[in-house]
Amino acid sequence: MGGHPLHPMLIPLPIGLLAATFACDLAFWRGQNPFWASAGFCALTGAIITAAVAAVAGFMDFFGNSRIRAIKDAWRHMSGNIVAVVLALLSLWLRASNGDDIIVPWGLLLSIAIVALILYTGWKGGELSYRHRVGMLPR
Repeated sequence: MGGHPLHPMLIPLPIGLLAATFACDLAFWRGQNPFWASAGFCALTGAIITAAVAAVAGFMDFFGNSRIRAIKDAWRHMSGNIVAVVLALLSLWLRASNGDDIIVPWGLLLSIAIVALILYTGWKGGELSYRHRVGMLPR
C-alpha cells in the first residue's frame, strides 16, 4: 500500500486488543467487577476481528513470496499467531457460553498464554523485518 507492507501496519490493533483483554482479565480477577468482564469480551472480539484482517495481509505476503516461505522464522511467526488466534477464539467461546464465571481461572490463563505467544511471535516478526529484511526497501 503506497510502497509500505500492509501486514505490519495492521498488527498493532490485535496486539493492543489482546493486551487489553489480559489487563481486563487481571482487573476482573482482582475486583470481580462485571465491567471488566464486558470490557474484556469486547476487546477480545475486536482482537479476533482485527487479527483476521492482519492475517489476510500476512498470508498474502507469506504465500505470495517463496523467499519468505524459506525463512524458518516466518513459519514460527505464522504458526504461533495461528495458535494465538485459536486460543482467543476458544476464550471468546468459553466467555460467551459460560459468562463471567469462566474468566477466573480459564479466561485469565488463556490470556496469559496468548500474551506469551504474541510476545514470541512479535519477536519473530521483528526478526523477519530487521534480520531478514522482509518488507524493507532495498538499501
